[in-house]
Amino acid sequence: MKKLSVALTAILLWFAIPAVSANAVAIGQSCASTPLGTRVSIRVSGKPVIVVCRRVSGRKRWIRAAVQTIATTTTTSTTSTTTTVPEPVTNYSVSIDPNNPTLHTISIEGQQPRTFIVVAPPSPSSDTPLPLLLGFHGRTDSAEFFRRNTQIENFVNDLRFIAVFIDGSIDQWSSWNAGLCCTPAIANQIDDVGLVSTLIDYFKTKYTIDSTRIWAVGHSNGGMMSYRLACDLSEKITAIAIVGGALTDDSCTPAKSVSVLHIHGDLDSTVPFLGGGKFDTPSVVSSVIKPNSGFSCDTASNEITPIDRVDQYLWNCQNGIQTKVMNYLDNGHEWIFDYTKTILRFLFTHPRNL
Repeated sequence: MKKLSVALTAILLWFAIPAVSANAVAIGQSCASTPLGTRVSIRVSGKPVIVVCRRVSGRKRWIRAAVQTIATTTTTSTTSTTTTVPEPVTNYSVSIDPNNPTLHTISIEGQQPRTFIVVAPPSPSSDTPLPLLLGFHGRTDSAEFFRRNTQIENFVNDLRFIAVFIDGSIDQWSSWNAGLCCTPAIANQIDDVGLVSTLIDYFKTKYTIDSTRIWAVGHSNGGMMSYRLACDLSEKITAIAIVGGALTDDSCTPAKSVSVLHIHGDLDSTVPFLGGGKFDTPSVVSSVIKPNSGFSCDTASNEITPIDRVDQYLWNCQNGIQTKVMNYLDNGHEWIFDYTKTILRFLFTHPRNL
């Protein structure tokens, strides 16, 4: 428990966001003088597009926002009005491998095709909504490796949920654009948040999805990606579970609260519990408390039933949302099967009230 004392206390800072002229904004252009997270509506090929100021490869740039809505409010002495830019239609197609019906490929306009594996329970009923679990492998790994390593699919039939294992973008090796990590995805400005948003929409056309249970689960760089989805796609993602990852999105301001389970190995030298390491990541505790810092969470962690050689911290937030850390003192960066069972128990017991 002594490691908790080194964690930073979460303080929510509110800033007045200055007005930005859309005429001076273009995708890929520098936004060095603009606060991170600022969203602006521009027009691309005559269509409205929302861009957001993010840090890409160490520099602040305008990139296409994953969630294409932006609200602006004008107030007079007697009235106020709110307008929302309509979300553009994302053009995509999905194909299924004729030799492997679990293997799918999604082609989104303007992006490289991406493959993903689908494992669903038999005979899903349109009358019974199913939870949707999205799995994210580590850097240089693959969807198939994550599928075999985690053994999540072993529980699909009994627990009745859909498991989707997604391949990261490939450029020499696989990776996810989780904000400040990892290359080559961040250098190539891959829109992984937009990919996941589109995939969720796709599955809602194919199955009856339980919108209170849409989960992101990831290891290492895939865990970082899960954190980014909690920050940037909280309208759709309801809970996340991370093993050996950290929050590398420096403008994390989710619209909705998201339950978080972070499992870590105290001997992890790739993504150290206290921060630093190969990817210069923040500490686990400072990572885990940030996504829900604006949703009335406990200021200090709660005492919970101890487990031998596992330090545990728990924060309660509004509307039943919880943030939990489990630090295994004898483990490293690897994923072990017990993590899978712990994660599924947490996810199923933490639906989000919409």
